[in-house]
Amino acid sequence: MKLSERIICEELSSHFQISLSISTKTVLNLGRPYIYDPSHEPLKNHVVICREQLPESWEYQTDDDYFILLLTHTDKKAEHDAGKVLKLPDYIDIWELFNYIQSVFDRYDTWDESLRRIVQQEESLSALLDVSFPIFGNPLLLRASDYFLLAYSSVIEEKPELFHLTDPNLNFENLTTCKLDPLYSQAQYYQEPFFFPEYFTGSRELCVNLFEHRIFSYRLILSEELKKIDTASAPLLAHLSEYINLSLSRSGADNDHAGYSLEHLLREVIDNNLSDYTLLDNRFSEYGWLSSHDYCCLSLKTASLDRQNLTAKYICHYFEEIITGACAFQQNEDIIIFVNLTRFGKNAEDLITSCVEFLRDSFLKAGISNPFHGTYDLYYCCMQSRIALDIGTRHHPYRWIHRFDSLSLIWLLENSTGKMPVHLACSQKILLLKNYDISHKSDYCKTLEVYLKNHLNAVAAARDLYIHRSTFLYRLDRIKELAGIDFEDEDQLFYLNLSYRILQLEGTVSLERFELHH
Repeated sequence: MKLSERIICEELSSHFQISLSISTKTVLNLGRPYIYDPSHEPLKNHVVICREQLPESWEYQTDDDYFILLLTHTDKKAEHDAGKVLKLPDYIDIWELFNYIQSVFDRYDTWDESLRRIVQQEESLSALLDVSFPIFGNPLLLRASDYFLLAYSSVIEEKPELFHLTDPNLNFENLTTCKLDPLYSQAQYYQEPFFFPEYFTGSRELCVNLFEHRIFSYRLILSEELKKIDTASAPLLAHLSEYINLSLSRSGADNDHAGYSLEHLLREVIDNNLSDYTLLDNRFSEYGWLSSHDYCCLSLKTASLDRQNLTAKYICHYFEEIITGACAFQQNEDIIIFVNLTRFGKNAEDLITSCVEFLRDSFLKAGISNPFHGTYDLYYCCMQSRIALDIGTRHHPYRWIHRFDSLSLIWLLENSTGKMPVHLACSQKILLLKNYDISHKSDYCKTLEVYLKNHLNAVAAARDLYIHRSTFLYRLDRIKELAGIDFEDEDQLFYLNLSYRILQLEGTVSLERFELHH
């Protein structure tokens, strides 16, 4: 493979222990070296080694035509001349110089051949990163666009000081911080290698984005952990990314027909596409989800930043890591998480305790269903979690967890009137009393409400209304007379209680806008 001027300069400086001005040219455009022979036409885009004097004909060549190593007597340090000539001290043996540069090209050619072989033999992505570690001297990581870690250099597992690079908790904290930074959001569009500053993850990172059908899909990362990253690494990392891309495209083609998955099955369940419950039970058993197990479901509303930065998938992966027996996936703007409580080994309360910190740190709110036994009712399990998330977000916006069990009464009240207007579905006796109160400046509607709340206890109701018991009994007789209420009729009492609760839920407990029309 071809190398850059900067790589050649760094190699010479290190091997011959000489001080020289390092070239800023990082383009991989130079072929193997040859020693200048005046009887032959010079080869363009190669490393040319000359002794003592530069041929006059070369002085008019463009900078990119050659990279010339000129062995000459000089009291100064090795330096560039006219941007294309590197002057080296003449005590360096010309054949030693030639052989060493050849060995540099050999090393990079061996690397390139290894990359090609790994892809051809369909070895792992980690193998590509491991064979590249000696070239870069720093650990490499490959992440999907959702921040999920696909592969990393094995040196990370060998050196304790590098463990933080794959720590899921630390990675999630980094992601939560990064996605708020405009620089991180903009980086997904970069076509060329770029650096992330140290404040993102604690180490400076050289990155290359990989695209599928022009959509940002993966990111190859060189982390500055063991040595300082030089700009010469940028085109080399881009070179590696080409093999990564090729390997990903081949594995993707192989996985296009990988078959059914638990996620696929659960998606069909919540879309209500399955009607054969025997077949459903058999399919779930293939993944160890049995009809004898207990389950629950969580629904999470993703934030706009998660959708913008493509981090919803990472949240799914992370949740599956911290909760054994969880299957999480994105559904429109929500994240649906089914949990096999039996495989989790704990109950729903323990599940809530396990994920509260996760939800708080990621600015997510969750609705959680009641526990369900067996796989037949997973559709309703998901429905409960979505209902809980919807109602909880509206009525208790500052809570992280919304349980269906705590909100089911509100759901029943909200749906009890169907499509009929609230003031027509509720008891007309309440509305009649309210209209009478407005006309006669009385308080019979409130008196009836307090009486019902106190379970028909006249003494307690009078105390709550701050009136004498005889005054309360007089009001009660008037209520019976005006509205025709029979306090011995249990169904009528239930309807009155239900009507008051519905009117309260609608925020219309004052009832001023519901006038009774005759």
